[in-house]
Amino acid sequence: MHKDKSSGVTMLLLENMKVFHDQLAAVFKVPTALHGDVCMRVSRSNFRNDLSAVVIVDAGRFLELWRSPGSSHEDVAHMADDTWPTDCKFAGAADGFSKGSSNPVPLADIGCHAEFDETMMYKRWLWMLRKPAAVVRAERRVLGFTNGVTRTIWLLHSGAKQFPVKCSAADAPLLQQWAGVAGTVYQTVEQLIPDDLARCREALQHGR
Repeated sequence: MHKDKSSGVTMLLLENMKVFHDQLAAVFKVPTALHGDVCMRVSRSNFRNDLSAVVIVDAGRFLELWRSPGSSHEDVAHMADDTWPTDCKFAGAADGFSKGSSNPVPLADIGCHAEFDETMMYKRWLWMLRKPAAVVRAERRVLGFTNGVTRTIWLLHSGAKQFPVKCSAADAPLLQQWAGVAGTVYQTVEQLIPDDLARCREALQHGR
């Protein structure tokens, strides 16, 4: 096993990777304050694994980003920690995480981008009149979920300080910058589960 000391998240490496639903997966152990280590996974697909990435996010920075105006599921993001368990799917997430390494929970799938709000600035002209002087652009950081909202609030409520999420490789640099754990780097699914490893595991499964 490999322990990333800066993040506290443990990834089970090559010999510990497992097959779930006919797909080879990288498995992560995520420490939580309330439930100890829980297991999550990202699976390799049959194509375009270089277009998906995993980022280890800092829980506090991630929640701050999620609570930015314009992000998805704002009502859930702004719930108090003690009210998250009232979410109708929360018990299902808890049951999913209880399976441990026998059936790790898939990573939440998210995206992020920057939007810009423009404000016209004016200056005084000819005594009482004003004329446009400049346009000021203010960056607004936005986060969206494809799936995994309830898994994420379960992790936050359970006291996970850092946890892995899946995003597109195009979004990964921004997510790493805005919410990533200091000292970590994002990796594509292809980097985590390379072609040669997948072929080797497939050959072993079929006795070749």
